[in-house]
Amino acid sequence: MKKSLFLSALIALSCISCKEEIKDDSEVSLLDSTEVVTDGHNAMNALDYQGVYYGVLPCADCEGIETTITLTADSYTKEVVYQGKSKEIITEKGTFTWNEAGNTITLSGSQAPNQYFVGENDLFHLDVDGNRIEGKMASKYRLQKLDTTTLSKDSKVSEAMATGNEARKIVDAKVELKKSKWRLVKMNGNVVKKDSNIEKEYGITFNPDGRFSAYAGCNSMAGSYELKEEVSRIKFSKVASTMMACQDMATEQELAKILEMADNYNFDGKTLKLNKARMAPLAEFEIIK
Repeated sequence: MKKSLFLSALIALSCISCKEEIKDDSEVSLLDSTEVVTDGHNAMNALDYQGVYYGVLPCADCEGIETTITLTADSYTKEVVYQGKSKEIITEKGTFTWNEAGNTITLSGSQAPNQYFVGENDLFHLDVDGNRIEGKMASKYRLQKLDTTTLSKDSKVSEAMATGNEARKIVDAKVELKKSKWRLVKMNGNVVKKDSNIEKEYGITFNPDGRFSAYAGCNSMAGSYELKEEVSRIKFSKVASTMMACQDMATEQELAKILEMADNYNFDGKTLKLNKARMAPLAEFEIIK
């Protein structure tokens, strides 16, 4: 009798255990399935990818391949100059297609490698297999989107297109982010109103040694920053500030919070935007000459 009761208890415990295992497995399966669901946002439908991109790509037998690619909704113009070999501008035009993920374009009719990963204001030239180029040379395979509002009024190009010469003018006019000073103009979409009694500019200064300083009306802030220019990533750390108490510290506190949150940036030599993921810009700055 005791043996029967003991056996019945074992069977009951086994059934409970099986149910729990089945429940756990179903929960894991549900969790795994949600991980592969995306919000439908990609470069094709979420980025303003149309525009002019410029850069100098590595070249095996010349100083560099000066490349200008202009993208419209579904067509492209590509202009190439082989530096150190010829001043001739080689031009090709055609259409492009997107991959299934909506983040990479292929220039139809262009000789391989002819694929580009589309980032925020960047095109990354991929290898013949469609993979991102890694290692020390990775940043050399990047074309940056240009601010075409700086094109000269005498230019004969259309609004949607810039020649290689015009692109060079825009790039030459740019400043290096690591050696620049910026005026704060917006935070979270709102215009920053500077106290008229304060002479010092609200903004941020980047030093080439990886340090920055910032000010927004009361205390001076400082710390370190890290850039991954090939993917437009930024990280602020070790942020410290003086400890003065002021009547209005809201602007300063908001800027400090933004520096903690920011993980990527847009930079065109005249304007700088600090962002979090694909959210609207957290802060916007303009260059101080």
